[in-house]
Amino acid sequence: MNTHSAKSNIAMSGSKEFKLQHLAMLSLSPVLRSIQHWWLQRAERHFLICADVEQQRAKEAQMNVAYYQKRAALARSARI
Repeated sequence: MNTHSAKSNIAMSGSKEFKLQHLAMLSLSPVLRSIQHWWLQRAERHFLICADVEQQRAKEAQMNVAYYQKRAALARSARI
């Protein structure tokens, strides 16, 4: 009877350990989801800022192209 109860206690102990680990993981899941959500939101904001910066650079480059084309046209007309 003692060996049976010892095995039973070990099985129960293992079962309790598993339940504790399971409960610990359940409580961590929302925290991890929250961290992941925050990280992805941060990444989205970062990439939107990068896109805005690149768009601004493209506008400036387009303005530079127009400026130099105008200067070239003025130089061409002055040459004639």
